[in-house]
Amino acid sequence: MDEKRYELVEIQVDAELLEQLEKIITPMGLTPEMLIVKFFEFCADPATQELAISLLLKWKAEQEAERGKPGGGL
Repeated sequence: MDEKRYELVEIQVDAELLEQLEKIITPMGLTPEMLIVKFFEFCADPATQELAISLLLKWKAEQEAERGKPGGGL
């Protein structure tokens, strides 16, 4: 494997949330890692990039509204 071609991404997930997620995706034959890769592919695909951007901005705004912190990072 050519290490120069890959970027390591570490995502911390609440244990309870991970358990809930696995109950949903395991019957589909997916792992959390596979789901994350699919999400990155969705974000990078030119056919779905605009939708991904709009969804990410929407989710960011929702998180900020819940926390009461406008302008926070993703």
